[in-house]
Amino acid sequence: AEYAELHEQEYKVDTPVKIIVVGAGNRGKIYASYALEHPSRCSVVAVVDIIQFRRKYLAEQHNLPENMIFERWEDCVSLPKFADAVVIATPDAHHALPSIAFANQGYHILVEKPLAVTEEDCVKMTEAAVANNIILAVGHVLRYTPYTQTIKRMIDKEFLGDIVSIQHLEPVGYWHAAHSYVRGNWRNEKESTFILMAKSCHDIDLFYYIIDKKCTKMSSFGSRNHFRKEKKPKEAGTSTRCLDCPIQDTCP
Repeated sequence: AEYAELHEQEYKVDTPVKIIVVGAGNRGKIYASYALEHPSRCSVVAVVDIIQFRRKYLAEQHNLPENMIFERWEDCVSLPKFADAVVIATPDAHHALPSIAFANQGYHILVEKPLAVTEEDCVKMTEAAVANNIILAVGHVLRYTPYTQTIKRMIDKEFLGDIVSIQHLEPVGYWHAAHSYVRGNWRNEKESTFILMAKSCHDIDLFYYIIDKKCTKMSSFGSRNHFRKEKKPKEAGTSTRCLDCPIQDTCP
């Protein structure tokens, strides 16, 4: 309660920030929910998504008029500037083009992590932000959690002495691995990006933020051991998905 009260005081604004949400999937909905929780700070004024039920759901949540609901971001950005900022929550490989286009229209930009999946796109997005004098932020949200802020203060005050190395585990749950990295949008590097970028860019950012120094050496290891065809239970028969599997309720 004390943290929430301090947070409210620190980020009080005179006029709510008007936001366009581009990409109304899971992340887009989460970012947009902040406007519902803190209407004095910001409001969602438009939504863009190629999937109808997603943009319809978000539009209903935020009481958007029909002319503020878009299937294509190109149609939205072609209008005269009508908001302050844009949240880009499209798939990883589709961050660059809308970010650059909205930056060129003078919108501040919050991009869901990772910023982009190629160095070339990162450079182009940064150059567009600098050229248009707008804020370009990446959704490395773990920076702002109470526990991260506590660790950061402890290290800054040298409570832990000299930090010479970090040993860190990224505990991806079995359900998250199955639905995101086996079946989901990040199942294939060619369609998205490699796992260290897609999932662990949060962790890499935390290292940099907490230590406030550039890392000199990093190593990462892992493997795909469980979700393999040869590990499929015989009792599963010909089923190809958990929801169709006869042993879904008893599968270990």
